[in-house]
Amino acid sequence: MRDDEFIKEVKDNYKEACTGWQDVYEEASDDIKFVYDVDGGQWPEDVRTARVADKRPVITSNKLQKILRRIRGDGMMNRPSLKVIPVDSAADVNMAQLYSGILREIEYLSSADIVYDTAYNHAISSSIGFWRIITEYTDENSFEQNIKIKRIINPLSVRFDPNAQEFNFEDARYCFVEELIKKSKFKKDYPGAEISDFDSSNAALFGDWVDGDSVRIAEYFYKDSITQKLVQLTDGQIVPIQGKITIQALKELGAEIARERTATIDVIKWCKTNGYEKLEESIWPGNGIPVIPMLGDEVVVEGKRYYISLARGAKGPQQMYNYWATAATETVALAPKMPFIVDHRQIKGFEREWDEANLHNRMYIRYKAISGMQKPSRENQAQVPTAIMNMMQSTAYDIEDHLGQYESSKGEASNERSRVAIMARVQQSDKGTYLFVNNRTRSMICGGRQIIDLIPKIYDTQRALQILGDDGSNEMVEVNKPTLAEDGITPIKENDLTVGKYDLIASVGASYSSMRQEMTETMTQAMQYAPDLAPVIAPLIFKYSDAPGAQEISAELTKAVQQMQQQAQAQPQ
Repeated sequence: MRDDEFIKEVKDNYKEACTGWQDVYEEASDDIKFVYDVDGGQWPEDVRTARVADKRPVITSNKLQKILRRIRGDGMMNRPSLKVIPVDSAADVNMAQLYSGILREIEYLSSADIVYDTAYNHAISSSIGFWRIITEYTDENSFEQNIKIKRIINPLSVRFDPNAQEFNFEDARYCFVEELIKKSKFKKDYPGAEISDFDSSNAALFGDWVDGDSVRIAEYFYKDSITQKLVQLTDGQIVPIQGKITIQALKELGAEIARERTATIDVIKWCKTNGYEKLEESIWPGNGIPVIPMLGDEVVVEGKRYYISLARGAKGPQQMYNYWATAATETVALAPKMPFIVDHRQIKGFEREWDEANLHNRMYIRYKAISGMQKPSRENQAQVPTAIMNMMQSTAYDIEDHLGQYESSKGEASNERSRVAIMARVQQSDKGTYLFVNNRTRSMICGGRQIIDLIPKIYDTQRALQILGDDGSNEMVEVNKPTLAEDGITPIKENDLTVGKYDLIASVGASYSSMRQEMTETMTQAMQYAPDLAPVIAPLIFKYSDAPGAQEISAELTKAVQQMQQQAQAQPQ
């Protein structure tokens, strides 16, 4: 394909992606502005403008933000953890544990908790979030690379193939990731490249690629299908026929071919473009587009796909609550302050005291008592109408109802008194948000599978890797180390990452450190109910404690217990 044909295909695909996702992205943009009240996003623009012009209050009491932050916090405390498992006869449990350790180390070095939390926040707030996988050289003088994951802080900068049917878009044919850079940086990075407007005729649809002093460029991932012959040998090994590996060469080596077939293989290609020319290009070594979606609730209406954020259903009640809060404020704040009602004859001669009553803290204010006339009195201050207060309470409940988050689940006082009743309410609230938790786990599994596929391709030389255990411990392991088999003749590789196939399972729950803390608390309570077990349990409490000196205390307690047991055995029966 010539470059001009390629650029035309890029533009056509970009237009298709923008058109296909336009409604989803517009709703997502409105959601995120509403949740975080950006530029007064919880008020209709015309209503807010009219009230401000009339110098009337525009009150926003943002209840959504607090609840969504609590849900995000719950997600931080109960992160999914990924575990690699073997799935074919060539794989084994020990190598699966090594893969798990490498994966955890990649997550640790990439600050994966921030990456996942950013995408999760976008998913629950606006229905769409993304993160990505990259490779980078270990240093400027090295040819070795590491795998990293990175966050995408603007989910609206990603545009996938709208024809993808899989939930995490594994079958997408292409994906764009847009970026705005300064023209000065563009000229420095790409000298001689054209600063070109992508397509001004469609600016209303997807915007100009040139924006003031910035240039909008895009990374373009796309799949290029190739056909390749595969042969299966009699020992079960599958060999692709490519380059110097031919069927004739295999026969000359003594290999016996059991069967053969032609396969269609997707190669992931990448380029950067300004909409006029290729700025950079390469082939991505992985088996999928390394941009991973983290999505909200998926629904299809009349064949059209939509994604719903957790906050979307509560936007209406939130607007109602703002209206009623504003009405209550307006009723009280703008009501005239009621002065004292007096007859002018009652304060004659004391006018100054009464005029300065709001300025000085006087012990008394004098007035003239007139027969048949009551003393000066003040009218009652304006009160918020009961109807407004009732509507505020009703709309506040509607917000909680749409979000599935009630008083007990938020830690507030409620009608429940027993622990069982409170936990039942909390579990009910958790069920209302579990869909988003599950989608987060799906996203992490999708990305984790791509990382597992990348590991033997990126870590393909003999090198020492630091791996991270599930308990947080570090260990250096040498991979792809040439050695000899047990016969002392056959060359093999120790910790060969290319052997076997592996997959992922995920579990959601407290972190290892949280489980240690929970275990020590459980053992402490057990000693209260079974004091006889204290000599056995006490050393274990300190053993699993992270406090400074805990291990030394555990060792001393263990010695003391052993001495007590020896003394008891030495005593005559």
